[in-house]
Amino acid sequence: MSRLLHTSDWHLGHTLYGHSREEDFDAVLAEIVAIAQESRPDLIIHSGDLFHLSRPAIHDQFRAMRTLRQLAGIAPTVVVAGNHDSAAHFDFFDYMTGPSCGRGLFFIGQRRPARDGGVLTFDACGGEQRIRLGVLPFVHPNRFWQHSSTTGTSYADYAEAMRGLQSELLDALHEGYDADRDILVFTAHVFVAGATTSPSERAVGDDFETPPADLPVVSYAALGHIHRPQVIEGLKFTARYAGSPLPMDFGEANESKSVVIVDADPGRPVRALPRRLSSGRRLAQFTGTLDELKAAADQYDETFLKPTITGEDPDGPLSQKIAEIVPHAVLINPAPAREAADGAVLDRDPGDEPELPDAFRAYLASEGLSGEAAESTVTAFLHLLSELDDETQTPSPAEELLRAALQDTWKEAS
Repeated sequence: MSRLLHTSDWHLGHTLYGHSREEDFDAVLAEIVAIAQESRPDLIIHSGDLFHLSRPAIHDQFRAMRTLRQLAGIAPTVVVAGNHDSAAHFDFFDYMTGPSCGRGLFFIGQRRPARDGGVLTFDACGGEQRIRLGVLPFVHPNRFWQHSSTTGTSYADYAEAMRGLQSELLDALHEGYDADRDILVFTAHVFVAGATTSPSERAVGDDFETPPADLPVVSYAALGHIHRPQVIEGLKFTARYAGSPLPMDFGEANESKSVVIVDADPGRPVRALPRRLSSGRRLAQFTGTLDELKAAADQYDETFLKPTITGEDPDGPLSQKIAEIVPHAVLINPAPAREAADGAVLDRDPGDEPELPDAFRAYLASEGLSGEAAESTVTAFLHLLSELDDETQTPSPAEELLRAALQDTWKEAS
């Protein structure tokens, strides 16, 4: 029986309201390595968002490489780029520490043609079985920019384009397929329609969804991008988001974080079980009086605590009072309870960190802008934000017209 370990969305370099989480990352990464040492997988898959920033700090790069080299010492380890990752960085990592150096560490920074690097093959069970892995890093909609004589320059249909890429990978997976030996696996950093998102994730509109039915039919699909661990329902095979190893904000405080251990045999359904992660400081929220906080203070030791205090003067030394009650907690935005202004209220739990579109919408309402004008502004803002997710700038219509003219130049009459 072959075994996979699936992890995802480490987001190294992420801070919580400006507070470092290096201690927590070190703890949870060590836990992941320990799980790999214990479970002895034949292949380890990281399905994207290794870093939180496309230009990660040197110490975050070192933390990533140190951990990934430890994992690669246990089993071949494949990392695909997520929307937060830099394809250029991944190409450099692959050149410096990839399989050419004999370390079994594969970085997939950019989409590869299905039959030219888009499928990787690994021996398993001492060579008795093979794992054939189709790889699809995050593909930005900019890659589907097209020019039409009737509609001008616009995005191609994202779902249709992704459907084609995944279909090509599935065809390549089946080339030379041995039903008695091969196990087909697919990994992608993608938003599958119907998945339950978390507040910490950047907004994903309907135009950037992949329908579940478009996923390649394989033994196991190792998905990245969504921070909440979950299974994609309604499929005849197993597709699962491993989720982030740490909660990224207070909206994820109660989620059970995990990696996934997958046992597979050719021609049989896999057994995919989450392995819970317990390292890293807990995120906690408290709403009540100072006396109530004092009574419960012990449970907030060594946590990131977001307290909302009732019955206190907003102008008093509230932060100092809270710090004296819970001296071993990291305080996040300690504040007295207060009513929000009309029109600027977010329809959510007051303890959750709002999604960016909701926060921006609330800000516009507080400035007196609402209705269609506010929604069009939010839409434009999200479009601009999505452009920043990719290192390659979107070509302007003028650039596209110039390129078309250069490709079809006038010839001098003889």
